[in-house]
Amino acid sequence: MSVLPKRRPTAPITEINRNQRLISIRWTLPLCVVTPLISGILLTSWLAFRSGQKAVDELVGKISTEVAGNIEKQVNNYLTKPVMISAVIEAEVVTGNFNIKETRELAKSLWALTQSDDLTNNLFYGNEAGEFVYSEHQDGVSRIDFVDQQTEFQRIAYQTDDVADLSQQLRVSDYDPRVRPWYKEAAFNKVPVWSQVYIANSRNALTLTRATPIFGASGQLQGVFGTDVYLFELSEFLRNLSVSPNGNAFIIESSGDLIALSDNEQPFIEVDGEKLRLPASNSQNMLVRETVNHLLENIDDLRQMKDQYSFSFDLEGEKQLVHIYHLQDLGIEWIVGVVIPQNDYMATIRATMRHNMILGVAITVVTSLLALAAALYIIRPINRLNQAADEIKRNKFDPRTLAHVMARPDEFSKLARLFNDMAMVVMSRQASLSEQVKVLKSEINQNGVAYDERQKLEMLLRHAQEVRKSYRERND
Repeated sequence: MSVLPKRRPTAPITEINRNQRLISIRWTLPLCVVTPLISGILLTSWLAFRSGQKAVDELVGKISTEVAGNIEKQVNNYLTKPVMISAVIEAEVVTGNFNIKETRELAKSLWALTQSDDLTNNLFYGNEAGEFVYSEHQDGVSRIDFVDQQTEFQRIAYQTDDVADLSQQLRVSDYDPRVRPWYKEAAFNKVPVWSQVYIANSRNALTLTRATPIFGASGQLQGVFGTDVYLFELSEFLRNLSVSPNGNAFIIESSGDLIALSDNEQPFIEVDGEKLRLPASNSQNMLVRETVNHLLENIDDLRQMKDQYSFSFDLEGEKQLVHIYHLQDLGIEWIVGVVIPQNDYMATIRATMRHNMILGVAITVVTSLLALAAALYIIRPINRLNQAADEIKRNKFDPRTLAHVMARPDEFSKLARLFNDMAMVVMSRQASLSEQVKVLKSEINQNGVAYDERQKLEMLLRHAQEVRKSYRERND
């Protein structure tokens, strides 16, 4: 009696197949398509946003540099003329063209210089005797002020005609040039200097005086020439600058006091009738105030600040980009600040990102639907094949089950035909085997086959059944 080969255990294979059926192509295929797509869209959008943010920071830096350069150029132009006039006055005194001993004669010389808009609109001189002469040409009107023996050392302002003759007395006030800050600073330094910025009551504006001391042959101080620069024009210049929709530019002294800003706020305040300088850290402009506060937190002494300094800070949830420039030319210590909210230039980038995200969502939805349709297109023939395998298992295979799959124009058609041919072969062999079993049983009953031959036949029949069962489990 021949020994039949041992068959492999099928339980582990069945268990593996059961576990694999938990992951359906219906979901894995769309997931495999959509996940990289979503990841790519999100990554691309993020990289585009970061790139745009970096580009905005670079753009703001360029704009700030350009704005600060324009401010520095304007300040230099604004202050260069007084410096040049100071040199001219010294030369005129040395050559004797200015008679500083006769204030009435000197007034005509000063008047002539103030008539030209290319030079200055005001010039004045005070001496050690307390005498003073002032000439101004403003808005088409000329005036000369005197403090001397003829005015009993009171300051009397006169309107003049076209030839510098006094035509009308305007006002009378007490005045001693020797106690004025510009006079004291020039006398102390013994060289042309800029005075401290102060509030001129006559013009209700911040004023800076270029003071030039004059010395005699023995080196003794004779007097001091001066010309006033009214700084409100710097604020007008800053207001006309194109910074950004919500940006601000400002100028402060190294002390932190405000000189000019691109807002309508006055750079001084009035307390109990007295005008006082306004610290930029107390400005009503929140952007300027917070910028200066952050600057002072990082730099204790603004005079020690390097030429350029940049930083950023958050104000009400918005990032502010700040660029600070130190002006030290022409003997001044001023700080120029340019602060630009990042959102002024990020709005367009954020809008573009929103549009990209909307487009990405639309693409994702369309792709998901297409992937789901593709999954269903693949799953349908697989389900048909599973149905056919189940019919073979139950010995009820119907060739029409795979008719639709065999009609497809893809690889599933070939697989369905092979499966159909295999099913027909299996069903034919099953029928043949069943018929042989019946014949054998009939012969055994009729002829009385020996017990060992009958046992062999039964073993053969069980082996055939086990082969069929193993085949069905593999297909499941």
